[in-house]
Amino acid sequence: MSDPNELKVIRKRSESKNPDVDREEGRQLLERLIRGLVDYPETVTVGFAMGDKTTVYKVECDQRCLGQIIGAKGKNITGIRAVISATMARKGIRAVVEIPYYCIEA
Repeated sequence: MSDPNELKVIRKRSESKNPDVDREEGRQLLERLIRGLVDYPETVTVGFAMGDKTTVYKVECDQRCLGQIIGAKGKNITGIRAVISATMARKGIRAVVEIPYYCIEA
């Protein structure tokens, strides 16, 4: 048990001075990560839409690259999302990574 007279010090992370630069750096990091995974890196582009505290990164790629981005049982995209979320969280920005959805016609 802790002493009732004990003081706890909680540090609040400082807000980023330039969130637009941080978002762009996150976009570049995400693009580099994904381009390193796929067979057709020239088809990969990453854009983003932003709110006050949330940034949605939208990955556009060739349909042939989609399986490599997702990985077995979604392990690749889960890892990528974790890296981007952790990197951006240090800067006080919530990040969401979206990948394209292709409808396969029979």
